[in-house]
Amino acid sequence: MAPLHDRNAVTADRNRRERMRHLSDRATRLGGGTVVTIAALLLLIPAALVVALSFSNDKYFNFPPRSWGTRQYHTLFTSPQWGDAIWLSVKIAVPAVVLSTLIAVPAVFAINRSRLPLRHALQAAGVTSLIVPLSAYAVAMYGVFVQLHLLATYLGLVIANTVLAFPMILVVTTAAMSRIPVELELAAMTAGASRLRAWAGITLRLLIPAILAGAVLAFITSFDEAVFINFLGGPGQVTLPKAVFDSVRFGVDPVITAIATLLMLFTSVLMLIALRLRRTGQ
Repeated sequence: MAPLHDRNAVTADRNRRERMRHLSDRATRLGGGTVVTIAALLLLIPAALVVALSFSNDKYFNFPPRSWGTRQYHTLFTSPQWGDAIWLSVKIAVPAVVLSTLIAVPAVFAINRSRLPLRHALQAAGVTSLIVPLSAYAVAMYGVFVQLHLLATYLGLVIANTVLAFPMILVVTTAAMSRIPVELELAAMTAGASRLRAWAGITLRLLIPAILAGAVLAFITSFDEAVFINFLGGPGQVTLPKAVFDSVRFGVDPVITAIATLLMLFTSVLMLIALRLRRTGQ
């Protein structure tokens, strides 16, 4: 009888522990789900309010709006102030992305496919703008640009945004390069191809999706930049982020709700494109 009693006690204890484990798992899942839901709501509710306010016909902020319509979008697309700001942002971002790509792609090959001394230090230096606070970076660039007479010039803004956008392409392309076996290049060179031809015909072609994904991220970074333009730009140089901040600082214009809505949509589309390109390259 004693062994049977002991087995029953062990079984009961095991069942009790199993129930406690299931209850603990359910409590953990419930708590985690609650935290995630609250965090998602805190992120989505402000965005939803901005989208709703962008369809207000009021000249000032009112919630709920007194009347609904597309006044903010009409003002955005017909106002020279906002149109010029958007155009300047694009004119700075596009050449900055092109220059970043032309610099980052050879740098990736030098870091990953050569015996260049201090190549890892070169890679670390390439992502400095992601580590150093932008305000500190802008102050340092201000002193350099004064000496080079690039302050308040279009060329200076393009160079500054190139420094900011370059790490995006470097990081994404380096990650893609690490997944490309070097044996593919060796096989091509064994078949008679030169090193440059093996790089261009095999590695570079496999890197194209990653390069494009990095270029998309670089464009978003440059287009949304609002620190360098304040430190390095001139009185007549107003990009879209600067125009938004000026509007908030000197008098809140409800048009910024339409701008914010379009930027959220635009950024989401570009991020989906970048994600699709990265998956294509894997």
